Amino acid sequence: MVQPLATIQPLQRSSLFEALAAQLEEWILSGDLEPGARFPSEEALRRQFGVSRPVVREALARLRERGLIDTVNGSGTYVKHPDPEDLTAAVVRHLRVAAGDSGSVTKVYEARIAIETATARLAASQATEHDLQTIVARLDEMRSERANVERWTAADIGFHLAVAAGSHNPFLATLLTPLVKGIERGIIESFGSRKAVEAGLRAHEAIWQSICDRDPEGAETAMRDHLLDSERRFALARSRAARAGAPE
Repeated sequence: MVQPLATIQPLQRSSLFEALAAQLEEWILSGDLEPGARFPSEEALRRQFGVSRPVVREALARLRERGLIDTVNGSGTYVKHPDPEDLTAAVVRHLRVAAGDSGSVTKVYEARIAIETATARLAASQATEHDLQTIVARLDEMRSERANVERWTAADIGFHLAVAAGSHNPFLATLLTPLVKGIERGIIESFGSRKAVEAGLRAHEAIWQSICDRDPEGAETAMRDHLLDSERRFALARSRAARAGAPE
């Protein structure tokens, strides 16, 4: 049996379906409905909020786009966890639109530094033995794949995500995933030389050593230094690509 919404606030926004979508989203994210729970029917929502059926349908469409609900034909609508891939796709779309805007990449790195210095610091104190094994496994992959920049980059991204997982803060890991996946191609281009790959490997080894030594401050510093260097190399690669594509 569908439980009534815990608290209903008057819909005061000019766009009713956006207002309804916002309230339903807040209800889902508050944890009142667990993933897999059946969502109220369109008719139940229409009556409860005093809006038209088209408004309810538009609001539900917004929730589907945000990865919060899923509708199964002949069965009903159910709550689901937001998919990190949806976040990744959104970031990739944004970066494609802003491909010529160097400020966009700067902002990505600002966000990465804010998130990853925190994950490195936390991993140094919170990571379990299993977490440490996963992090060093990605580092070993980087060492063995130095001749293949695409596989090396995949191991590089895996390393950063493993450190985030080792922080045991799921919010930080979820926020980081679309940022690193969204600039994967740029990372490949920026580390296209043997010298750059070796420098990147040394940086990751420094991060790993601080985490392994349970040194939060050292891990935070090593991560910040690495990301600042990565951003610099990313900018240089973009600059070279722009010069190569410029008309004679």
